[in-house]
Amino acid sequence: MAHNGFGAKRITVELTNVCNLHCSYCLRDEDALYHTPANFLSPDLLQKIIAEARESIGITAVVFTGGEPTLHPGFSRILEVSEAQDVKVSFVTNGWHFEKIWPTVLAHQQTITHIGFSLDGATAESHDAWRGAGSFVRLVRAFSRCFVAKIPFVIKVGIRRDTIPNLEQIALFAARMGASALNFSHIMPTSNEVEAASALTYDERAQADQEIANLSRIFKMNIGIDVGYHNLDPAPPCAALAGVNCNVDYKGRLSLCCNLSGFRGSADELDVVGDLNNEHFATAYSRLSQIGARQLEARRERLEAVDKQSVIDPYVSSPCLFCLDTFGKLPWRETHLPVGVTRTLPVLQSS
Repeated sequence: MAHNGFGAKRITVELTNVCNLHCSYCLRDEDALYHTPANFLSPDLLQKIIAEARESIGITAVVFTGGEPTLHPGFSRILEVSEAQDVKVSFVTNGWHFEKIWPTVLAHQQTITHIGFSLDGATAESHDAWRGAGSFVRLVRAFSRCFVAKIPFVIKVGIRRDTIPNLEQIALFAARMGASALNFSHIMPTSNEVEAASALTYDERAQADQEIANLSRIFKMNIGIDVGYHNLDPAPPCAALAGVNCNVDYKGRLSLCCNLSGFRGSADELDVVGDLNNEHFATAYSRLSQIGARQLEARRERLEAVDKQSVIDPYVSSPCLFCLDTFGKLPWRETHLPVGVTRTLPVLQSS
Protein backbone atom coordinates (compact mmCIF):
# COMPACT_ATOMS: atom_id res chain seq x y z
CA MET A 1 0.00 0.00 0.00
CA ALA A 2 2.43 2.60 -1.24
CA HIS A 3 1.86 6.31 -0.94
CA ASN A 4 2.37 8.89 -3.68
CA GLY A 5 2.84 11.73 -1.19
CA PHE A 6 4.78 11.56 2.05
CA GLY A 7 3.69 14.73 3.81
CA ALA A 8 5.83 17.57 5.12
CA LYS A 9 9.61 17.35 5.10
CA ARG A 10 10.60 16.26 8.59
CA ILE A 11 13.05 14.46 10.83
CA THR A 12 12.35 11.65 13.27
CA VAL A 13 14.21 12.00 16.56
CA GLU A 14 14.71 9.29 19.18
CA LEU A 15 14.52 11.13 22.51
CA THR A 16 15.74 8.18 24.58
CA ASN A 17 16.89 4.57 24.41
CA VAL A 18 14.74 3.33 27.30
CA CYS A 19 11.15 2.12 27.64
CA ASN A 20 8.96 1.25 30.61
CA LEU A 21 7.37 -1.71 28.80
CA HIS A 22 8.93 -4.89 27.44
CA CYS A 23 7.08 -5.87 24.25
CA SER A 24 8.52 -9.05 22.77
CA TYR A 25 8.09 -7.87 19.18
CA CYS A 26 9.95 -4.56 19.65
CA LEU A 27 12.53 -3.95 16.95
CA ARG A 28 14.84 -1.89 19.18
CA ASP A 29 18.05 -3.39 20.54
CA GLU A 30 17.47 -5.25 23.81
CA ASP A 31 20.63 -3.99 25.49
CA ALA A 32 19.91 -0.35 24.68
CA LEU A 33 16.31 -0.57 25.90
CA TYR A 34 16.80 -2.35 29.19
CA HIS A 35 20.41 -2.94 30.19
CA THR A 36 22.66 0.03 29.40
CA PRO A 37 22.30 3.28 31.35
CA ALA A 38 19.43 5.45 30.18
CA ASN A 39 20.39 7.98 27.54
CA PHE A 40 18.39 11.10 26.74
CA LEU A 41 18.95 13.42 23.80
CA SER A 42 19.78 16.85 25.16
CA PRO A 43 17.42 19.75 24.37
CA ASP A 44 20.45 21.85 23.38
CA LEU A 45 21.49 19.27 20.78
CA LEU A 46 17.92 19.07 19.55
CA GLN A 47 17.86 22.85 19.13
CA LYS A 48 21.04 22.69 17.04
CA ILE A 49 19.75 19.82 14.89
CA ILE A 50 16.37 21.43 14.18
CA ALA A 51 17.96 24.78 13.30
CA GLU A 52 20.46 23.17 10.93
CA ALA A 53 17.85 20.86 9.36
CA ARG A 54 15.49 23.79 8.77
CA GLU A 55 18.27 25.78 7.14
CA SER A 56 19.71 23.00 4.99
CA ILE A 57 16.71 20.92 3.86
CA GLY A 58 13.69 22.95 4.94
CA ILE A 59 12.05 20.67 7.50
CA THR A 60 8.76 21.86 8.97
CA ALA A 61 8.04 19.00 11.37
CA VAL A 62 9.67 16.72 13.94
CA VAL A 63 8.46 13.26 15.01
CA PHE A 64 9.61 12.06 18.43
CA THR A 65 10.11 8.35 19.12
CA GLY A 66 12.24 6.19 21.41
CA GLY A 67 12.31 3.99 23.39
CA GLU A 68 9.40 5.71 25.05
CA PRO A 69 9.76 9.47 24.36
CA THR A 70 7.57 10.58 27.26
CA LEU A 71 10.18 9.19 29.69
CA HIS A 72 12.50 12.04 28.75
CA PRO A 73 12.91 14.08 31.96
CA GLY A 74 12.93 17.28 29.90
CA PHE A 75 9.94 16.45 27.70
CA SER A 76 8.42 19.88 28.33
CA ARG A 77 11.70 21.54 27.36
CA ILE A 78 11.84 19.39 24.21
CA LEU A 79 8.47 20.80 23.12
CA GLU A 80 9.54 24.32 24.04
CA VAL A 81 12.64 24.05 21.87
CA SER A 82 10.59 22.73 18.95
CA GLU A 83 8.01 25.47 19.33
CA ALA A 84 10.71 28.16 19.42
CA GLN A 85 12.12 26.77 16.15
CA ASP A 86 8.66 27.07 14.57
CA VAL A 87 8.31 23.41 13.65
CA LYS A 88 5.29 21.20 14.19
CA VAL A 89 5.59 18.19 16.48
CA SER A 90 4.12 14.71 16.82
CA PHE A 91 5.22 11.79 18.97
CA VAL A 92 4.58 8.06 19.36
CA THR A 93 3.85 6.70 22.83
CA ASN A 94 2.61 3.58 24.60
CA GLY A 95 0.38 5.87 26.68
CA TRP A 96 1.45 4.57 30.08
CA HIS A 97 2.66 7.97 31.34
CA PHE A 98 0.17 10.10 29.44
CA GLU A 99 -1.51 11.48 32.54
CA LYS A 100 1.86 12.75 33.75
CA ILE A 101 2.62 14.65 30.55
CA TRP A 102 -0.95 15.81 29.89
CA PRO A 103 -0.40 19.35 31.28
CA THR A 104 2.62 19.69 28.99
CA VAL A 105 0.62 18.47 26.01
CA LEU A 106 -2.11 21.04 26.70
CA ALA A 107 0.46 23.81 27.10
CA HIS A 108 1.88 23.07 23.65
CA GLN A 109 -1.33 21.99 21.92
CA GLN A 110 -0.86 24.43 19.03
CA THR A 111 2.52 22.91 18.21
CA ILE A 112 1.37 19.26 18.28
CA THR A 113 -0.14 18.07 15.01
CA HIS A 114 -1.09 14.65 16.38
CA ILE A 115 -0.12 11.93 18.85
CA GLY A 116 0.47 8.31 17.88
CA PHE A 117 -0.57 5.59 20.34
CA SER A 118 0.54 1.95 20.09
CA LEU A 119 -2.29 -0.57 20.43
CA ASP A 120 -2.20 -4.38 20.52
CA GLY A 121 -5.90 -5.18 20.61
CA ALA A 122 -9.40 -3.73 20.87
CA THR A 123 -10.02 -5.18 24.34
CA ALA A 124 -8.21 -4.98 27.66
CA GLU A 125 -7.57 -8.70 27.52
CA SER A 126 -5.94 -8.67 24.08
CA HIS A 127 -3.94 -5.46 24.59
CA ASP A 128 -2.77 -6.11 28.15
CA ALA A 129 -1.57 -9.60 27.21
CA TRP A 130 1.27 -7.82 25.39
CA ARG A 131 1.59 -4.58 27.38
CA GLY A 132 0.78 -5.49 30.98
CA ALA A 133 -2.27 -5.13 33.23
CA GLY A 134 -3.74 -1.64 33.26
CA SER A 135 -2.20 -0.52 29.99
CA PHE A 136 -5.47 -0.61 28.04
CA VAL A 137 -7.31 1.53 30.61
CA ARG A 138 -4.55 4.13 30.47
CA LEU A 139 -4.77 4.21 26.68
CA VAL A 140 -8.53 4.68 26.63
CA ARG A 141 -8.17 7.52 29.13
CA ALA A 142 -5.54 9.12 26.89
CA PHE A 143 -7.78 8.75 23.83
CA SER A 144 -10.62 10.42 25.70
CA ARG A 145 -8.47 13.33 26.82
CA CYS A 146 -7.24 13.95 23.27
CA PHE A 147 -10.72 13.67 21.79
CA VAL A 148 -12.25 16.15 24.25
CA ALA A 149 -9.35 18.58 23.81
CA LYS A 150 -9.56 18.22 20.00
CA ILE A 151 -5.97 16.97 19.72
CA PRO A 152 -5.81 14.57 16.74
CA PHE A 153 -4.49 11.13 17.58
CA VAL A 154 -3.47 8.14 15.49
CA ILE A 155 -3.68 4.51 16.59
CA LYS A 156 -0.82 2.23 15.50
CA VAL A 157 -1.28 -1.55 15.40
CA GLY A 158 1.12 -4.35 14.55
CA ILE A 159 -0.06 -7.03 12.09
CA ARG A 160 0.43 -10.38 13.81
CA ARG A 161 -1.35 -13.71 13.80
CA ASP A 162 -3.50 -12.65 16.77
CA THR A 163 -4.51 -9.29 15.23
CA ILE A 164 -5.39 -10.58 11.74
CA PRO A 165 -8.82 -12.02 12.75
CA ASN A 166 -9.65 -8.75 14.54
CA LEU A 167 -8.76 -6.09 11.97
CA GLU A 168 -12.35 -4.93 11.58
CA GLN A 169 -12.92 -4.97 15.35
CA ILE A 170 -9.79 -2.85 15.81
CA ALA A 171 -10.98 -0.40 13.15
CA LEU A 172 -14.39 -0.08 14.83
CA PHE A 173 -12.72 0.52 18.18
CA ALA A 174 -10.43 3.19 16.73
CA ALA A 175 -13.36 4.94 15.04
CA ARG A 176 -15.45 4.89 18.22
CA MET A 177 -12.54 6.36 20.20
CA GLY A 178 -12.36 9.23 17.71
CA ALA A 179 -8.99 8.45 16.15
CA SER A 180 -8.09 10.54 13.12
CA ALA A 181 -6.23 7.60 11.56
CA LEU A 182 -5.42 3.93 12.01
CA ASN A 183 -1.97 2.83 10.87
CA PHE A 184 -1.06 -0.84 10.62
CA SER A 185 2.49 -2.17 10.44
CA HIS A 186 3.79 -5.64 9.65
CA ILE A 187 5.92 -6.86 12.54
CA MET A 188 9.59 -6.93 11.53
CA PRO A 189 11.73 -10.10 11.98
CA THR A 190 14.31 -10.06 14.75
CA SER A 191 15.71 -13.62 14.77
CA ASN A 192 15.82 -16.84 12.79
CA GLU A 193 14.22 -18.66 15.74
CA VAL A 194 11.27 -16.32 15.73
CA GLU A 195 10.84 -16.63 11.98
CA ALA A 196 10.99 -20.41 12.09
CA ALA A 197 8.72 -20.79 15.12
CA SER A 198 5.84 -18.52 14.23
CA ALA A 199 5.09 -16.93 10.89
CA LEU A 200 2.57 -15.52 8.48
CA THR A 201 2.62 -17.13 5.07
CA TYR A 202 2.96 -14.90 2.04
CA ASP A 203 -0.71 -15.50 1.16
CA GLU A 204 -1.86 -14.65 4.69
CA ARG A 205 0.14 -11.46 4.56
CA ALA A 206 -1.41 -10.53 1.24
CA GLN A 207 -4.89 -11.26 2.61
CA ALA A 208 -4.24 -8.98 5.58
CA ASP A 209 -3.13 -6.20 3.24
CA GLN A 210 -6.30 -6.65 1.19
CA GLU A 211 -8.53 -6.58 4.27
CA ILE A 212 -6.90 -3.33 5.40
CA ALA A 213 -7.47 -1.89 1.93
CA ASN A 214 -11.14 -2.87 2.20
CA LEU A 215 -11.43 -1.22 5.61
CA SER A 216 -9.87 1.96 4.23
CA ARG A 217 -12.73 2.22 1.74
CA ILE A 218 -15.41 1.64 4.36
CA PHE A 219 -14.31 3.92 7.20
CA LYS A 220 -14.20 7.70 7.15
CA MET A 221 -10.92 7.86 9.08
CA ASN A 222 -7.67 7.29 7.23
CA ILE A 223 -6.57 3.63 7.37
CA GLY A 224 -3.35 2.34 5.88
CA ILE A 225 -0.14 0.36 6.31
CA ASP A 226 3.00 2.18 7.45
CA VAL A 227 5.52 -0.63 7.49
CA GLY A 228 6.07 -3.81 5.50
CA TYR A 229 3.48 -3.43 2.74
CA HIS A 230 3.78 -5.22 -0.62
CA ASN A 231 5.17 -2.85 -3.26
CA LEU A 232 6.75 -3.70 -6.62
CA ASP A 233 6.91 -0.10 -7.86
CA PRO A 234 10.58 0.97 -8.33
CA ALA A 235 9.68 4.56 -7.36
CA PRO A 236 10.62 5.68 -3.83
CA PRO A 237 8.34 3.54 -1.60
CA CYS A 238 8.70 5.49 1.64
CA ALA A 239 9.46 8.91 3.08
CA ALA A 240 13.06 7.96 3.91
CA LEU A 241 13.97 6.87 0.38
CA ALA A 242 12.01 9.78 -1.06
CA GLY A 243 14.19 12.17 0.92
CA VAL A 244 11.26 13.50 2.92
CA ASN A 245 12.24 12.01 6.29
CA CYS A 246 15.40 10.85 8.06
CA ASN A 247 16.23 9.68 11.56
CA VAL A 248 18.32 11.00 14.45
CA ASP A 249 19.02 8.35 17.06
CA TYR A 250 19.22 8.91 20.82
CA LYS A 251 23.00 9.38 20.53
CA GLY A 252 22.53 12.26 18.12
CA ARG A 253 23.61 10.33 15.02
CA LEU A 254 21.97 10.80 11.63
CA SER A 255 20.63 7.65 9.97
CA LEU A 256 18.30 6.74 7.14
CA CYS A 257 15.21 5.36 8.87
CA CYS A 258 13.72 4.85 12.33
CA ASN A 259 12.94 1.22 11.47
CA LEU A 260 16.62 0.50 10.75
CA SER A 261 17.94 2.38 13.77
CA GLY A 262 19.14 0.22 16.66
CA PHE A 263 17.56 -2.87 15.14
CA ARG A 264 17.54 -5.80 17.55
CA GLY A 265 20.26 -8.35 16.88
CA SER A 266 22.01 -6.26 14.23
CA ALA A 267 25.77 -5.77 14.30
CA ASP A 268 25.92 -3.37 11.34
CA GLU A 269 25.14 0.33 11.28
CA LEU A 270 25.56 1.01 7.58
CA ASP A 271 22.59 3.39 7.72
CA VAL A 272 24.38 5.74 10.17
CA VAL A 273 26.19 8.54 8.34
CA GLY A 274 27.38 11.00 10.97
CA ASP A 275 27.43 12.29 14.54
CA LEU A 276 25.49 15.55 14.81
CA ASN A 277 27.10 16.30 18.16
CA ASN A 278 30.17 17.45 16.26
CA GLU A 279 29.06 17.73 12.63
CA HIS A 280 26.69 20.04 10.79
CA PHE A 281 23.42 18.45 9.69
CA ALA A 282 23.93 19.49 6.05
CA THR A 283 27.30 17.73 5.79
CA ALA A 284 25.96 14.47 7.17
CA TYR A 285 22.76 14.73 5.14
CA SER A 286 24.70 14.95 1.88
CA ARG A 287 26.14 11.50 2.59
CA LEU A 288 22.71 10.23 3.62
CA SER A 289 21.27 11.33 0.26
CA GLN A 290 23.93 9.31 -1.53
CA ILE A 291 23.09 6.22 0.53
CA GLY A 292 19.39 6.66 -0.22
CA ALA A 293 20.07 6.97 -3.95
CA ARG A 294 22.19 3.82 -3.96
CA GLN A 295 19.51 1.93 -2.05
CA LEU A 296 16.83 2.95 -4.53
CA GLU A 297 19.00 1.77 -7.41
CA ALA A 298 19.73 -1.54 -5.66
CA ARG A 299 16.01 -2.06 -5.09
CA ARG A 300 15.19 -1.23 -8.71
CA GLU A 301 17.75 -3.76 -9.96
CA ARG A 302 16.42 -6.44 -7.61
CA LEU A 303 12.82 -5.83 -8.69
CA GLU A 304 13.80 -6.08 -12.35
CA ALA A 305 15.38 -9.47 -11.67
CA VAL A 306 12.14 -10.88 -10.26
CA ASP A 307 9.44 -12.50 -12.36
CA LYS A 308 6.48 -10.45 -11.19
CA GLN A 309 4.02 -13.10 -12.29
CA SER A 310 5.41 -15.59 -9.77
CA VAL A 311 5.22 -15.63 -6.00
CA ILE A 312 7.48 -12.84 -4.80
CA ASP A 313 10.06 -13.13 -2.03
CA PRO A 314 8.81 -10.81 0.76
CA TYR A 315 12.39 -9.67 1.32
CA VAL A 316 12.16 -8.06 -2.11
CA SER A 317 8.50 -7.06 -2.34
CA SER A 318 8.46 -5.37 1.07
CA PRO A 319 10.60 -2.21 0.97
CA CYS A 320 11.15 -2.44 4.74
CA LEU A 321 12.37 -6.04 4.65
CA PHE A 322 14.55 -5.25 1.64
CA CYS A 323 16.30 -2.45 3.52
CA LEU A 324 16.69 -4.49 6.70
CA ASP A 325 18.29 -7.27 4.70
CA THR A 326 20.57 -5.20 2.49
CA PHE A 327 21.73 -2.97 5.36
CA GLY A 328 22.89 -6.05 7.26
CA LYS A 329 20.28 -5.82 10.01
CA LEU A 330 19.39 -9.52 9.75
CA PRO A 331 22.65 -11.42 10.28
CA TRP A 332 20.72 -14.57 11.18
CA ARG A 333 19.36 -15.13 7.64
CA GLU A 334 20.93 -15.89 4.29
CA THR A 335 20.69 -12.73 2.22
CA HIS A 336 19.92 -12.30 -1.46
CA LEU A 337 17.82 -15.43 -1.90
CA PRO A 338 17.60 -16.77 -5.47
CA VAL A 339 14.62 -15.67 -7.51
CA GLY A 340 11.59 -17.83 -6.75
CA VAL A 341 12.71 -18.74 -3.22
CA THR A 342 10.25 -17.44 -0.65
CA ARG A 343 10.20 -17.01 3.09
CA THR A 344 7.42 -16.58 5.56
CA LEU A 345 7.22 -13.58 7.83
CA PRO A 346 7.50 -13.72 11.62
CA VAL A 347 4.77 -13.10 14.09
CA LEU A 348 6.02 -12.87 17.65
CA GLN A 349 3.88 -14.52 20.26
CA SER A 350 3.60 -13.24 23.81
CA SER A 351 5.27 -15.44 26.38
